[in-house]
Amino acid sequence: MKNKKTITNIISLIFIVFFVLLATLMTSQLGINFSKKFKNELKEEPAQLLHREENEELKELTLKISPNQKKQAYFQKKFTEDNVTDIGDEDYISVILDQESKKEVLFQGNFRLSYLEWLNDNEIKVYKGCGSSCLLSYVVNIKTKEVDELVEKIIEHAP
Repeated sequence: MKNKKTITNIISLIFIVFFVLLATLMTSQLGINFSKKFKNELKEEPAQLLHREENEELKELTLKISPNQKKQAYFQKKFTEDNVTDIGDEDYISVILDQESKKEVLFQGNFRLSYLEWLNDNEIKVYKGCGSSCLLSYVVNIKTKEVDELVEKIIEHAP
């Protein structure tokens, strides 16, 4: 009787080992990876999805079409792990130029970029807040990428 239980236990153990090996082989053959990196990628997916949705909404809100109706410009934020510290980066917000389905970064700045407008078919003006009662603008030539900085408004407060 004792030998029968021992044989049953050994057979059960063999089946368990066999199924573990089979499962390991199948997951590697199917490309399933349960590594730490894979688990972290699963956690990042909602943040990346939210970022994509925010950029779609930002594009909708800031989209401007050139006077000849052939070009579009809009704002887009870069993906960051920590928006609190990264919003001051000079590449946090980009002005994207879309012409003939070709997209390129035309201008970049920090979170203070606020508005853009077409001056003509070759120039865009981008506005940036620079503190209380201060507004800067950048005129960007889309062909040469030259940028002219202008002080738009500085209001001096009475003492």
